[in-house]
Amino acid sequence: MIHKIKILEELARSGDEDEVLLQAIDKLTKYKINGLERDLKEIKSQLSLFEDKYHMGNDEFSEKFDSGEMGDDVDHMEWSSLLDMRNRLKMRYNILKGV
Repeated sequence: MIHKIKILEELARSGDEDEVLLQAIDKLTKYKINGLERDLKEIKSQLSLFEDKYHMGNDEFSEKFDSGEMGDDVDHMEWSSLLDMRNRLKMRYNILKGV
């Protein structure tokens, strides 16, 4: 995939601005952004369940978990994994949005 993107980059740098290609890239970008927004919304919902259950926010949990205060309970492992997933998705989202 990287190789194909580099080929498109070379074409763009050479002045080949194909309107159809630009529209396809825009559609693909919007499709990926919509998917990431959907995934982030779902993860936010799941994280809220943990925040409510344990009466603490994600930041407080993360600090306690990282320092070993929370232990290795299955819920805590899942909560931590969801936070990691959310961070990766946010990074991809920001890249696509040009943030």
